[in-house]
Amino acid sequence: MEIKKIVKLVLCICAQDGMISTMELKTAFKLIKKKIGNIDKELFDSLIVEFFEEDSTLEDYLLAIPKEHNPKIVLEICHQSATSDGLDIRENIAFDKACKFWQKDISSFV
Repeated sequence: MEIKKIVKLVLCICAQDGMISTMELKTAFKLIKKKIGNIDKELFDSLIVEFFEEDSTLEDYLLAIPKEHNPKIVLEICHQSATSDGLDIRENIAFDKACKFWQKDISSFV
């Protein structure tokens, strides 16, 4: 399921500072629901649990996103979610890697 992969990428970038805040989770849920598709809170919460049980890397999550999906939308969700509680340098580095992966200029998000 595509939405599942996007949620986990967003969580991965938000978790780079060692935690995912309630604000980041609320922002991610709202944006994913609005920009990607219908997701209910129960599915979103189960994906959070799955994310913390996995041992995947940022690169794993990036590679899992289908090529036909619009990376700009995914990057916008990642950026807005991670910055919702202040952008930590580690989150910024992960976001920059995601931008480079899709060959997008990070300055268009800041």
